Amino acid sequence: MSSFNQHTTGSEVAKALTSRSTGKTFIITGPSSNSIGGATAVALAHGHPKTIFLTGRNEAKISPVIKEIKAIDSAIDVVFVKMDLASQESVRRAAAEILAGGKAGVVHGLVNNAGVMCVLPYQETVEGIELQFGINHIGHFLLTNLLLPRIVAAGPHARIVNVASTGYVLGDLDMENYNFDNGKTYHPWLAYAASKTANILFNTYLASHLQDKGVEAFALQPGMLKRQTVPPTELYIHTRDDNSLASMTEAFKIITKKYEGKTPPSGDIQGDEKTLETAASTLVFAALDPGLDGRSGLFLRNCQPFPTEGYATDAERARKLWELSEKLVGEKFDI
Repeated sequence: MSSFNQHTTGSEVAKALTSRSTGKTFIITGPSSNSIGGATAVALAHGHPKTIFLTGRNEAKISPVIKEIKAIDSAIDVVFVKMDLASQESVRRAAAEILAGGKAGVVHGLVNNAGVMCVLPYQETVEGIELQFGINHIGHFLLTNLLLPRIVAAGPHARIVNVASTGYVLGDLDMENYNFDNGKTYHPWLAYAASKTANILFNTYLASHLQDKGVEAFALQPGMLKRQTVPPTELYIHTRDDNSLASMTEAFKIITKKYEGKTPPSGDIQGDEKTLETAASTLVFAALDPGLDGRSGLFLRNCQPFPTEGYATDAERARKLWELSEKLVGEKFDI
């Protein structure tokens, strides 16, 4: 069991595990200011890595994070790479930029953090994929595979961190109908749950196929930010209207009906309440903690292993999702 918990901050984890980060190279997607990804990047700076790549759509939203990192350790080389996960062309261009720049000869940690939640109304990526599935899973699937040779090159205990959510328990992923009948049967929470189930299935496939190559993969629940977080993070923008299908009230209705009074496998809500700084802890823990060596494939919550439902870790379903993902990005990846 880890000594870290729900109330541990990301910087506390990073300071305790500097031997696993000093002089190394990390990539974090979606590290905007006032976000879990941004807090993770700042926390990781306390471990004095050599290089941190920060990918996102808007450099202006990431510039404050870069300044915070530099204030902690001016020697860290912080590289912004423009990338829109809703465009496969953009993902390919960003990966090419990272690979060609000479600063990512090896990548010790890739943190697939960026994501959207409960998007309303129904939207699609550039390639016509439901937006939550497209950004939360397909974009990261493509990026991870394009960068994988450099992650493998980093040697033992290189890490791929997939930020999922215990919200996956709201609903499964229908691989035959990931676009919800082109939006006709779309529900923002069920689409979110499907995308988070995909994150865990993806993690399952990576863990089983990379264990002999020295790369470990972990999925996780970062935590649920307290409603009084000011200003509210962009992730929760669609959930703030209590009369919306994307409201937290609607999520509770779905989960109450689904589990009929039983305790849902997502755990207690109070155990998930976090600030940005404490939400970052499990991401940093997953990227660095030596106690996770050789334990690839775990799902983490509050810096501890946490059980998952079988449908999210089933090896055959993970294989089917991999094949669907290859089809949707138009490229096969033999790992």
